[in-house]
Formats: sequence, structure tokens, C-alpha cells
Amino acid sequence: MKRFRMVSLCLAAMIAVPAVVSASASAALPEFSGPFPKPFKVKSGAFIVETVNRVKASCKAGTNAGEMTGPQTGRATLKLTGCEVSGFKCSSAGAAPGEIVSNLLSATLGYINKAKKEVGISLESATGGTVAEFTCGSVRVTETGSVIGKVTPINKKVKAGKPFTLKFTQTRGKQKPTKFEGGPTDVLMASVNGGKPEEAGVSAKGELTFTEVGEIKA
Repeated sequence: MKRFRMVSLCLAAMIAVPAVVSASASAALPEFSGPFPKPFKVKSGAFIVETVNRVKASCKAGTNAGEMTGPQTGRATLKLTGCEVSGFKCSSAGAAPGEIVSNLLSATLGYINKAKKEVGISLESATGGTVAEFTCGSVRVTETGSVIGKVTPINKKVKAGKPFTLKFTQTRGKQKPTKFEGGPTDVLMASVNGGKPEEAGVSAKGELTFTEVGEIKA
């Protein structure tokens, strides 16, 4: 009888282990496929940052270079060109007229809607400080916080050099989405001329490319 119980316990343990591993693997999603680090480039057309009080910085194009350092984490720097506010060219310190250059950003992959397999990438300052700072004529803007863009396709292998699409959506300074599912509020804030930070949103559509085959599993 004791031997029978021991065998039963062993069988139960063998059955339980795969279940635990499966649950653990499921909890890790969404994730980028490796190997890591995985360098990438992003290019976009029109890029708009707008506050809820209607201060709008419009840029003609954007480029982004960085790498995914793990299945859900990465880092990048964003450079925008042809930027202006109310006809005045914008520039970050040390940049050419019309150029806004971000500080080093951290990237995090997460679910916008798990049931629908909607996945996003959140960008924020890698140090938790300023995302970007720039001046346009007499207007000085300091950006903090974070912003989420929706990434597609999901659960589909994308060939090396072919793009994923990264889309940021906002209306009158209100970002959509404002957080990952089950997570805290995840929005950009902007301080104009040293004033109280106000909510801001980003509108842009970019192409995210890797030098090797990639996939986002969700």
C-alpha cells in the first residue's frame, strides 16, 4: 500500500510540473522572440505632441534606434525633425533647428487588451526623469511620464527588414490607450514654460524593423 501511495504521489508530481511550467510561460506573455539583444530601427512620418490645453508641437518625421534587451524590455533614443509650434522651429539643446532629441528611453511590452491579443509598447525615460525638453521661440516644453503605442502584427513571424507597425493615437492631448491592462496610468505629461505639468498625447505611425526574423507572441 505504501509503495502504491508513493507511485501515485510521483505521478501526481509529474503531472503538476508541466502545469506549473505552462502557467509560468503563459504569464510571461506578451514577449518578443530572441535572441537578445535585438537591435531595431523605427521611422515615422508626421509626429504630433499635443497638450490638453492645445499646445501642439508638429514634426514632419521621426527616427528611433535602439534594441530589445529582453522579451519585454528595451531601450531607444528618438529623434524628430521638422518640428515647430505656432510657426516657430523647435529644438533640443545642442540640436539643429527643428530637431527634438529625446533622452535615453526604456521600452516595455505589455497587453492593451489580453483577450483581443492587443499589445503595446510603452516608452518612458530610462532614468525616470525627463523624456525630452525643447524650445520653440518663447515656448519651452519639458516632457515627463510615458506613452503607449499599439504594435502589430501579433503571433506572426516578420521577416528580417520587414516592419512591425507601431501606432500612437491621441485626441486633444488625451492618449489612447492610457495604460496597460491591469496596470497604472501610463500617459505623457508636459510642462510649458515651467508651469504645472498637464496631460499630453502623441499621434504617430511608425515602422519597427529588425535585422533578423522577429515575432511578438501573445
